Amino acid sequence: MKNNKINGGSSYDDADDVFEKESDDGSVNIKPYEVDCLPNDYNISVLMSLIKQKHLKIPSFQRNYVWKKDMASKFIESIIIGLPIPQIFLFEQARNDLLVIDGQQRLVSIYLFKNKRFPKNDKGRSIIRECLSRGEEIPDSDLSGEHFEEFSLKLQKIADENNPLNKTNYDTLPTEGVFDFKASFDFNRTIRTITIKQNAPDDNCSSMFEIFSRLNSGGITLKPQEIRMSIFYSPFYNHILELNSDAKWRRFLGKKEPDLHMKDVEVIVRAFAMLEMYSEYKSPMRVFLNRYSEKAKKYDEKKIGELDQLFSKFWECCSDLPDNAFKNDQGKFVISHFDAIFVAVCTQMSDGDNSKKIMFQDMLNIKADARFIEATQSKTTEKNNVMARIEKAKEHIVLQ
Repeated sequence: MKNNKINGGSSYDDADDVFEKESDDGSVNIKPYEVDCLPNDYNISVLMSLIKQKHLKIPSFQRNYVWKKDMASKFIESIIIGLPIPQIFLFEQARNDLLVIDGQQRLVSIYLFKNKRFPKNDKGRSIIRECLSRGEEIPDSDLSGEHFEEFSLKLQKIADENNPLNKTNYDTLPTEGVFDFKASFDFNRTIRTITIKQNAPDDNCSSMFEIFSRLNSGGITLKPQEIRMSIFYSPFYNHILELNSDAKWRRFLGKKEPDLHMKDVEVIVRAFAMLEMYSEYKSPMRVFLNRYSEKAKKYDEKKIGELDQLFSKFWECCSDLPDNAFKNDQGKFVISHFDAIFVAVCTQMSDGDNSKKIMFQDMLNIKADARFIEATQSKTTEKNNVMARIEKAKEHIVLQ
């Protein structure tokens, strides 16, 4: 696809960072909160039962399952022979509704070993994430398909002697003789599991957000939207993921593939949050988006459908604009431009009228407005600047 260049522009194959940098000004006073931390020593059979019964979900803290077969094999061997392994943290959202805070890679490795299958490629890893994050088991048709292979343990020799567990899978673990490895794996070896339940405050999602971000011991700093997706996952977010694949949206973003850390998802959420709650906005932006995500968990199919329709109609209004209409001179997508224009356009839409468009001259006029420029150059997430951008967008953008 040819890229229309007005202010520089970027192609689909540019670097992953397509967004203009933006600091989230403002701080949050973390109020004391009360949590219960319940330790349990679950055996493998119990943990797998929680997954099968959909009581335990494994959200995508990382984009996909990332362990290689030799690393997963060493971990499984540690369980079998009784060596201690790191504890797992769970968060109790409601009765029989547990979410993994820390330990995704370990639990997935156990699940894969029990099913005797291991991902061969990124597609297989994506299938794992998509199924287990919804609390669903991976279908047998996928496990037996081209994206998975047999999971036999891949272990090195011990003191120049073959490891007796090497090349064994779950079904072929030794069960005869002095030691029954299979029974030991299923029932005798336990994993310390800490279940966290928040008691107070019951109306403050920021404390829940803090728990998720601080208990990540994997050495990878999670982005706010990755944590947000785990805490507030709902039918609303399921639709947002679908909208993120919309070809019209990705044309203006200038990037074919979804962002690994869900920045593009966050931009869509932010646009809807501004549309519905900008009059209630106060910084920092990350807490505002948490509040909106919590609210959106209660949206029914009718409400979600209305938002889907708005998103589609917005891009119809943009159909005459060049690819980089929302970008700066360096070809970076400017989020603070986009969400203000999104609010201005969506508040003008009328039911059944899909013929009106955004005029490119209006886009040039708003980018030349001194107050709009000031509100997008520094402290962009301060309330005064957020309000100023939206009011200026409403003043300049008139559908015709």
